[in-house]
Amino acid sequence: MPSAQAIARRAAIACALIVLVPATAEAATVKTRGPSVRLAQKKLDVAVDGVFGPGTSKAVRKFQRAHGMTPDGIVGPATWVALGVRGRHPVLKRAHLRKSAKAHAAAHGAARPRPRATSTGGGRKSSIRLLQRKLGIGADGVFGPGTLSAVKTFQKGKGMTVDGIVGPGTWTALGVRGRHPVLKRGGARGRPSVSPTRRLLNRAVAAGNRIARKPYRYGGGHGSFHDSAYDCSGSVSYVLHGMGLLDVPMDSSDLMSYGAAGPGKYVTIYANPGHAFMVIEGRRFDTSGQGASGSRWQSDTRGAGGYTVRHPPGL
Repeated sequence: MPSAQAIARRAAIACALIVLVPATAEAATVKTRGPSVRLAQKKLDVAVDGVFGPGTSKAVRKFQRAHGMTPDGIVGPATWVALGVRGRHPVLKRAHLRKSAKAHAAAHGAARPRPRATSTGGGRKSSIRLLQRKLGIGADGVFGPGTLSAVKTFQKGKGMTVDGIVGPGTWTALGVRGRHPVLKRGGARGRPSVSPTRRLLNRAVAAGNRIARKPYRYGGGHGSFHDSAYDCSGSVSYVLHGMGLLDVPMDSSDLMSYGAAGPGKYVTIYANPGHAFMVIEGRRFDTSGQGASGSRWQSDTRGAGGYTVRHPPGL
């Protein structure tokens, strides 16, 4: 039997549905961004950026279906009530994404004079690393295919033009203030030579990025390196395999005897019979933090107590 609170909520929604409002949402005050959008996003438990983009629209439709409402993606009086918000609020709907060529140029720093784009040049690596940390992927300072894919996914989620170029508009959406260079993926020609160690580390980060947001599943990644979900040791095994350092997946107990004893200069593996994780150039790759950030890459550290500490020889 529904609770008294649930009955009251349904009654409030029913009342909101018969309130005299303009015949269409277009006739009311319509907002696509601003404080009201932020309020709705908080109630929907989605990223709060104040812009009613495709992600917010999808969350609204899901919420409306769950409450037996018409899933039109528009936040009108009935949806506000269902969200538990009282008082008068504007109608919210998805912003139009089409931009003029001039607006696109301004958003991505392409207006004259055009800032110089860079991918791996000199001191600009710090900006690429900052970008990668904001995207929740491995920070190797190289704007490669993995970073390009992550940028496009971010831009799509924010309702921006999906071009993979990190200009002023994308920097702002990432929450980064100040002046930063325009970043885009560079071509293969003219790249500086890469040492064998750096090549291995780049392969480690690229492998980690490929599965960083894959779901967790106990035993995942042990039948084969290629799986739809990975557990802790399966994740570590996948990265080592991506580096060319492991032929068969290992469980956490096996990883306790992998490689050489002690911490590595660049890569360290921590394992005990119940859990395993690794640190690559100061960035922790660990399934235990995925529930909070959605990514296996973590910016914080964790204690090594109770873990056997190992590293790939030479790294």
